[in-house]
Amino acid sequence: MTLSESIEIFMQQPYVAIVGVSRNKNNFGNAVYKTLKKQGKNVLPVNPHLTHFEGDTCFSDIETLPLYVTAVFVSTPPEKTLKIVQGAIRKGIKHFWLQQGSTDDEVLNFMKDKEVNYISDRCIMMFAEPVGSFHRFHRFLSKISGNFPK
Repeated sequence: MTLSESIEIFMQQPYVAIVGVSRNKNNFGNAVYKTLKKQGKNVLPVNPHLTHFEGDTCFSDIETLPLYVTAVFVSTPPEKTLKIVQGAIRKGIKHFWLQQGSTDDEVLNFMKDKEVNYISDRCIMMFAEPVGSFHRFHRFLSKISGNFPK
């Protein structure tokens, strides 16, 4: 499967858990959650320290997510990402977006042996249609540099 196909399949998932929302208003996970929700996607916030986020029930971890969740977006430090991914795979989740800065070699080595769809080291905001102005410019630069998935 090409990277472009992986991205398209991820973006088509009906329910996406957003791991990495926070009380910090400038947190990237918060921006992803708000953007995808505004676009009409079904998103579920995950943070062990929150009970609600943006008026929605916040799940404490992957294990407490409803079974209908099919995808996970992760915006956490790499030392937390591996445990999150392992729990999601045990739960039967097959689609992952590991935001830039969320992975390391241990996480990537673990993922490549699994029969799952995953995207790593790409900014989801460049693919969440309609793409906002800053990310639209970032996407344009990625295209002219030849770094955009085909």
